[in-house]
Amino acid sequence: MPDNNPNRRQLLTIGAALAASGFAVGSASPASAHRPAPAGGEQPLDIAFLVFNGLVPLDLVGPLGVLGATQRAGGPPARLHFVGPDLTPIPGGEGMQWVPTATYATLPRPDVLVVPGPGLPSVLMQDRPILDYIRTAHRHTRITFGICTGVLLMAAAGILRGRSATTYWAFADELPLSGARFKRRRWVVDGRIITSAGVSAGMDAALVVAARLWGERAAGRGQAFLEYDPEPPFDYGQVENLPDADQEQLWKLFQAERDRVREVLT
Repeated sequence: MPDNNPNRRQLLTIGAALAASGFAVGSASPASAHRPAPAGGEQPLDIAFLVFNGLVPLDLVGPLGVLGATQRAGGPPARLHFVGPDLTPIPGGEGMQWVPTATYATLPRPDVLVVPGPGLPSVLMQDRPILDYIRTAHRHTRITFGICTGVLLMAAAGILRGRSATTYWAFADELPLSGARFKRRRWVVDGRIITSAGVSAGMDAALVVAARLWGERAAGRGQAFLEYDPEPPFDYGQVENLPDADQEQLWKLFQAERDRVREVLT
């Protein structure tokens, strides 16, 4: 059973990630909707990353790095918040822990809501408090950004009905059960909803988010800052490119969770 208290190494890891992002960490106490605007300056955007037990780390850290680098390379100011139900540290998967800096109650109206993916989406798709937060925060966001299986949480919250969206390849047949129109793309933009395909695609979609918030030139500076120019050594980025036996092995890995997701959405 995981220890809920972060040790020094874990805190240093999280701190290093934040330092690399260039973000300022938001305070947990004042809600953005109630803060007075600073005299003579633009109000920094509040960017809320949902954190929860079982979160896939790269779903959060990748977009965090992209948005932070865009800022650091000359973009307008923004404040990062890790948002949880309370301020108790949360197991984040793969030995990491997330320490919320805001709660659903203290940050009800973020400018940008980022929903990373859980390893087992069917569990979070039945978590009423997190679904209520996605639903109510989305009413006020400039952008609601879902990554990988985080898109399924948005679907369960009911905000994708009639919208075009993408998600992790294994759940392509399940997403439309929510009323969303699935598109097999790295990212999809439908109004102020931006969704990405699996895990690594979140970095591509984060560049789209950065361009929407601060312009393409700013996003380009962030991309160059990160030297984000991927050249994977193998052509297996699409599951269809694998040999048949390997495709079958991966599909089997997800079959039970696909059945559970299907049950939740129907």
